[in-house]
Amino acid sequence: MAKIADRYLLVDPWKIIEAGFHPEKSKVSEALFSLGNEYLGVRGYFDEGYSGDSLVGCYLNGVYEERYLKEPSAYKGISNRICFMVNAVNWLHTRIELDGEMLDIARCQISDFRQELDFKTGQLKREFIWKTRSGKQLKLSFSRFLSMTVKELAFQRITFTSLNFSDSIVVTMGTDFSVIHQTFQENFWESPVKSERAILGVSKNIKHKLFAGFAVLIENPKQEQEIEREKFVGCRYTLGLKPGRETKLDKLNLLYTPGTPIASEQAVWESGSALLDRYQAAGYDEFLQQNSEYWAGVWNQSDITIEGDPDTQQGIRFGIFQMHQTYRGLIDGANIGAKGLTGEDYNGNSFWDTETYCLPFYLFSNPDAARSLLDFRYKTLPQAIERAKQLDCEGACFPVATSDGTESCTLWQHRPRRLLMASGTMSKSSRILIFFIPSASNF
Repeated sequence: MAKIADRYLLVDPWKIIEAGFHPEKSKVSEALFSLGNEYLGVRGYFDEGYSGDSLVGCYLNGVYEERYLKEPSAYKGISNRICFMVNAVNWLHTRIELDGEMLDIARCQISDFRQELDFKTGQLKREFIWKTRSGKQLKLSFSRFLSMTVKELAFQRITFTSLNFSDSIVVTMGTDFSVIHQTFQENFWESPVKSERAILGVSKNIKHKLFAGFAVLIENPKQEQEIEREKFVGCRYTLGLKPGRETKLDKLNLLYTPGTPIASEQAVWESGSALLDRYQAAGYDEFLQQNSEYWAGVWNQSDITIEGDPDTQQGIRFGIFQMHQTYRGLIDGANIGAKGLTGEDYNGNSFWDTETYCLPFYLFSNPDAARSLLDFRYKTLPQAIERAKQLDCEGACFPVATSDGTESCTLWQHRPRRLLMASGTMSKSSRILIFFIPSASNF
């Protein structure tokens, strides 16, 4: 898609708002309406499924996979191994059926579409009216947020309001590890352990473990049916709707990973299950209030007020909001990917110049996060020293792009072009190799 200033969002000082559905902008909207809490990121895709242009993406910081090029590079020192932040689990999986018709706004008749992301709460809300082929009209409201106080928790709420009928609606909700990593058109997960409300994912190569469990709060469902497939667990609910009456369905999701592939499946399952038992009764409104308090603290510390320019005011707050969603020094050894936690571009890797662009923001707004960001380079110094040896050099060579401290850039045009060795009074053993890319246009 061409990068042009094609405005379609409304201007608001504390939100981004899409009024009316713009299918030609679907992937752009999914990125803009993404949520994150540094530990977890989820794109703004539709809960209920969408057959149009979409990337169903959920990512966890530090959970990555690897892929090797079929043919090694002819250039010495060019890596043939790609590490990438792997698309994980669709914890928002929902399917809604009314009158034998499955909701899919790419094919169904809808009106009054509106979605907005609130910088003061971190809540994404979307609503519209669905008119079925038989003439029934149903107002739907979808809300979600990621907890900023308990990083493993994510919340989902769906509100149904019949406008002109009394009938039953069928809603399927669950957790799905069969998602496709779009970049490679492949699924990278196995699911060796399942229960009625939880499933364990194990990545195929690196063997990262991810526990995904959920609890649903709903008043008086007419019927429930458990569902289990190879990489999916969920439940199908039949709900009775009456005109003018709201029916609310809340789903708590818990995603737990130790962040290291050496943890055993049993240990991750037990730790995840214990967390789910602890928080399964946690309320949507309770944690949304905690989020509001968290973001109030952020804005008290970091807000920038711009008078007389509402576009720039919205833009600067969106930038601050995204920086805090992406990184806040919460996870030991984490870094900032070039696209944050919003998608698969750049393979989710952190680049050689991360500190140049991001460190100043955290130095002024979150010194602990700034320290943590620098700490990543210190902790990956052994990989940088080994990288220098591969290039027949002394010292340390930090990677162009990385997920785990090793070089994950396989492009020949980004190979080392200019090496600057520290000199003067430094000893030979303390010399440091510094990596330069002369042309920023390569990125």
